[in-house]
Amino acid sequence: MQASNRIIVNTLAQYGRTIVNILLTLYSSRLILEILGVSDYGIYTLIAGVVSMLSFFTNSLVATTQRFLSVAQGKHDNAVEVRAIFNNSMIVHLFFGVILLVVLGGLTPLLFNGFLNIPAGREDVARSLYYLVMAMLFLTFITSPYRASFISRENIVYISIVEVLDAVIRLALVIGLQYIDCEKLLAYGLILFSVQLFNLLALGIYGHIKYDECALPNLRRWQWDYGKKLMGFAGWTMYSTFCIAVRNQGIAIILNRAMTTAINAAYGIATQISGYMAFLCTSLMTAVAPQLMKAVGAGNREHALYLAEFQSKIAYLLLGVVAFPAMFQIDFILHLWLVDVPPYTGLFAIMTVASMQVDMLSTGLGTMVNATGKIRKYSLWCYTPKFLIMPICWLLLKYNQPLWTISLCYFVIEAIMMFVRVFLLKNDLGFKPYDFISHVMLRVAAPTIMCVLVCWASCAFVAEGWLRFIVVFLLGSFIFTLSAYYLSLNKREQTKAQSIMASIKSRFA
Repeated sequence: MQASNRIIVNTLAQYGRTIVNILLTLYSSRLILEILGVSDYGIYTLIAGVVSMLSFFTNSLVATTQRFLSVAQGKHDNAVEVRAIFNNSMIVHLFFGVILLVVLGGLTPLLFNGFLNIPAGREDVARSLYYLVMAMLFLTFITSPYRASFISRENIVYISIVEVLDAVIRLALVIGLQYIDCEKLLAYGLILFSVQLFNLLALGIYGHIKYDECALPNLRRWQWDYGKKLMGFAGWTMYSTFCIAVRNQGIAIILNRAMTTAINAAYGIATQISGYMAFLCTSLMTAVAPQLMKAVGAGNREHALYLAEFQSKIAYLLLGVVAFPAMFQIDFILHLWLVDVPPYTGLFAIMTVASMQVDMLSTGLGTMVNATGKIRKYSLWCYTPKFLIMPICWLLLKYNQPLWTISLCYFVIEAIMMFVRVFLLKNDLGFKPYDFISHVMLRVAAPTIMCVLVCWASCAFVAEGWLRFIVVFLLGSFIFTLSAYYLSLNKREQTKAQSIMASIKSRFA
């Protein structure tokens, strides 16, 4: 299969998975909020968030493994190197997984002796849930090398199938939870643990059958050269994801200490919404990233830079076609989705989605940096400032400022870091910042302005309700898509879009 066609197939597979998963997960989240109640759901969000704050290790190691596998596969005669990378990666994952379990276990007395604001009488259940989430995190460590191998091999279709089954199983178990007389919060933790175990088995067993490099870790085949490269790259990737994780969970903890668990429920639901929105652009990013990294491995920097620009532009457009109308109708969507909407959920949702939209404008450059392996300066300068939102958030709450001021600061910091990323990387990646701004950022400005104006006018002149919701989404998405095609895409990209549509039509003809 040609590289361009493989991107199309993988992106379509991811989109199919995305649509099914969003529908199933939205309904599942609605049920869980009803079953647990706002307070217990807030406890789950807080506990899972404390552990996921340290799951940056997992994300970093997945990105590291996938990067080294993809670059190695871009070279010739790479079978031995690919097997060595996978084996060393498995050992590194297991090593860090055990260390992280020890660290998280050591934090237990600190977290559950007054640091976290847990409602009276729920401390023991919260502690048991904490141990379950720790076990889930360890399973993700073991699963991660297999996931990285599938991505590097561009076998996105199988990953999509597993993730759809993940959502189906989770929903089925949640529906069953309604009819079981038990401690619901703890039972929900067991459900999530079972689903993670299914992921490990589905990816691990098939990986061992399908790919030569997927094998059980062998300490006798440990190679220090690969190990040092993996851990060195993972260290800086870890720092980047650490900054994001601490930023996100730091805000949750500050809100928890200053307010109530209901606010944590609102923040948790908002981050779920931004996660659902992220599917729309990460589908393409997952499909493009292996080819970009293989282009770097093969020494084709010009093609790699084109893919970096393409990824940034298309990721923004794919997210924007849904994100902009959704932000204008967020309250209607939340009340349609949830029976009991925690206060400030809409505000937090707009904050996280808008910030993610801005971040997408330069996301391809981050992929390009990872491909080259020169990430030290990038990690320090582009991710350290994300910590700033935490002291700002604390000061604003201390002086009784409204929550919208936190959202505004969150967005402004992301916008500033977008431009820092562009100008910081010009020498490392060998591109002209103003060319990137012209090819990507300026080309998406007109569709954005037109879509925002149409959505605003629809909200101003159509009464609140289903009619406004339909008008905003239909008109906003149509105007954004049409203007993006003619004003954002260049001739080469328009031709590719036409071939994609023709290919889709032929498949269903």
